[in-house]
Amino acid sequence: MGVASSSIAGSEPFAGKLCGLEDVPENCVTAMFMYMEPPEICLLARVNKSFHRASRSDAVWEHKLPPNYKFLVRRILEDQNEVGEKEKLIIRKKEIYARLCRPNLFDAGTKRK
Repeated sequence: MGVASSSIAGSEPFAGKLCGLEDVPENCVTAMFMYMEPPEICLLARVNKSFHRASRSDAVWEHKLPPNYKFLVRRILEDQNEVGEKEKLIIRKKEIYARLCRPNLFDAGTKRK
C-alpha cells in the first residue's frame, strides 16, 4: 500500500501532511545533540526554532562540561569579584561551557587556565 492509498483511507495520523524537521520532537533533537560536538550544535541551532530551543537545553551542555566545572566556575567568579552577583543568577550550562572555553585568569591574574 503506497502513500497515496494510505492517505485516501485516512488511517495514518499524518495523512496528507508532509513532515519536516520542525516535526521532530524537541526531546529527540536534544538527545541527538548530546552526541554532537559544540560547533555542530551551534550550527544546527539555526535550522529552526525547535532545534534552537533544544540547543539551549542544560541536558545537552551538561555532557560537554568537565566533572569539576562547578569548582572552576566558582574559582573564576571569585577571582573576578563576580561571585556575589552571579550566585544569585541561574547560569545556563551553555553559558558555563562558553565561559570555560575562553582563557580565564586565576589567582589574581597570575595563572591562566
